[in-house]
Amino acid sequence: MRQPFRRASVYLNLLLITEAVIGLLILLVTAYYHTLFAGYLSEIECRLVYGYLFGIYVFGAQLVVIFLCSLAMWRRVWRRRCTPNIRLLLSIWAFYSCVIIASGFGCVWNLYHSIDVLENAADTSLTRGIDMYYTCPEWKLLWDGLQWHKECCGVHGYKDWMSAEWMPKVEGNCSSMILAPYACCKRSCESCFNNMLPGDGQSIRGSNQQPFPALTVDSINANGCLPVFVDAVWNFFYILLALWVLSLKFLIVLCCMTKFILHRQNEGDGCDNVGLTDEDGHPLVVVKYPSNVRCVTIGEDDLVSDNIPDANYCNCNELDEEQCDY
Repeated sequence: MRQPFRRASVYLNLLLITEAVIGLLILLVTAYYHTLFAGYLSEIECRLVYGYLFGIYVFGAQLVVIFLCSLAMWRRVWRRRCTPNIRLLLSIWAFYSCVIIASGFGCVWNLYHSIDVLENAADTSLTRGIDMYYTCPEWKLLWDGLQWHKECCGVHGYKDWMSAEWMPKVEGNCSSMILAPYACCKRSCESCFNNMLPGDGQSIRGSNQQPFPALTVDSINANGCLPVFVDAVWNFFYILLALWVLSLKFLIVLCCMTKFILHRQNEGDGCDNVGLTDEDGHPLVVVKYPSNVRCVTIGEDDLVSDNIPDANYCNCNELDEEQCDY
């Protein structure tokens, strides 16, 4: 196939590589947010998240594999003459690429409708984690790391800790005191870590319970961790949607370029023998001959005869130019 304009193959390869890079970005972004979501959930809820993200993993892998393989396909196509088989191959390739992009839209749409499900799963999981804070070391490590790194406290707020069944109850005269883990403290608060036990004059019932520091609203992060999780899910959705839109735009450019290349081949390169005619408008026939044949001499009498003419072969390298008729 002939290139319809200068460096057409270079531009086409850049588009194919761009599509593969977009697929790789989708895989990396999905893996990052998958790890981020797993930090909020238990093992059962993590399996639920993996079920929702599995289709996105497949979509990104398809973009990488298909368009990297398309580089090798187009490299071979450029070396061949445009035939109906080539046209069929490129049509099937364009259709299959469109199906992949359409499946990506299905993944984005599925994630959009799953945000409420993921929010409810995170709410249930984190609430259960508060109840198991001192009975399950895994949940204690998860909550401490989550509240310290995300700068949040509790599921919906710091009051979730005070309403836990195992938390010591504060008497009425100590209503201004807040009981919460140390991880809820603000990083900029120096006095937050000074006293581990409650201050003087603060009586707490249930002294057999695990002591907690007496904190104030100003010394802790009052916002809950669940809104942080929901914001992360929406950020992942917007990033995935942007990558899908980019892949769709580049695919449209690829399809338009493929259509233009086939159109130019159909006009100038004789695809389906269209465009190759003589002065009277009769179509010309392209005849392929072996590589060892240099010259074929056919007389005028042979052209008007119904019988197959005897071809006279000669080697132009051995004969003079005057003796070899083209």
